[in-house]
Amino acid sequence: MIGGIVLTHGTIGNALIKAAKSILGEIDHIHDISTTGHSLESLNIKLRDMIISQNWEDGTLIMASLMGGSCWNAGVVIARQMPNIKVVSGANLIMLISFLSKRDRHSLAELSEIVKQDGIRGITVLS
Repeated sequence: MIGGIVLTHGTIGNALIKAAKSILGEIDHIHDISTTGHSLESLNIKLRDMIISQNWEDGTLIMASLMGGSCWNAGVVIARQMPNIKVVSGANLIMLISFLSKRDRHSLAELSEIVKQDGIRGITVLS
């Protein structure tokens, strides 16, 4: 199974996971990490330790809150150090639901692109 980490500022990741649970029911192999109280170095250690402890054989998708921010930077550092990790920026609820509902049918590489596209499609303006 592909595991997921929602890596965000504050409690956004936790809130996204709670919202996904309220929509989908019980979910597993998904965790949140907050940047609160962490330097980039300590965030990298926490992220790496979580990935190692979970041992997701099919890989890990990190959904970071903001490209270029500390969440993204930590994800990129880990993705360059460890195999089978993808990082997608702009974490939102539709991305998380897409990840949780489609991860059993796709490879990590395919899933990361699908999650990105679903996240984009979930943003609209009523005209």
